[in-house]
Amino acid sequence: GARIGRLNACIGLQGGASSCDVFTTMLGNGDQQLDLHSLIHHSVPGCESRQQHKNIVGDTAECIFKGSIRVDKLAQQTKSEQICRTLLLTKKAQVKAMPSLQIQADDVTCSHGAAVTELDKDEVFYMKSRGLSPGAARKLLLVAFPQDLLGDLKDSMPKAYERIVDKLVVMAARGEDFAQ
Repeated sequence: GARIGRLNACIGLQGGASSCDVFTTMLGNGDQQLDLHSLIHHSVPGCESRQQHKNIVGDTAECIFKGSIRVDKLAQQTKSEQICRTLLLTKKAQVKAMPSLQIQADDVTCSHGAAVTELDKDEVFYMKSRGLSPGAARKLLLVAFPQDLLGDLKDSMPKAYERIVDKLVVMAARGEDFAQ
């Protein structure tokens, strides 16, 4: 709920065959500015990392993702992937997605990327043709978008999960610029 928020995450993979999975979601609305800066540093051979991040941005909010994967020369046979996906709900919503790879090793499998989109008008139309109102269709699509990253949050932290869903419902009601 903060108007301005920033999270810095630094993960060092320093033990042989160590791994990490980083799943994050930012929900920005109103005039919020939310920032996630991350570094996953591979310094030894045979490590794996996976970072998946999703933004849902409405009103005049802005979400910033700056994620770095660093692979040292000694960290051969590293496997790493990084993706940032963003759903913009209004014409004034903004995202800055900056995934990056810094690779000094030769024998690695690494990927990174970013995708920015708005609610799919065809999906909303399909749901409307099945009897859902436009608002109910937006709500369903917004609540569904981050579910793959929320994992077991619904069971392990039900109040936190409920707050996320509540915010998505509010954002669905406000985000009427796109997908009419």
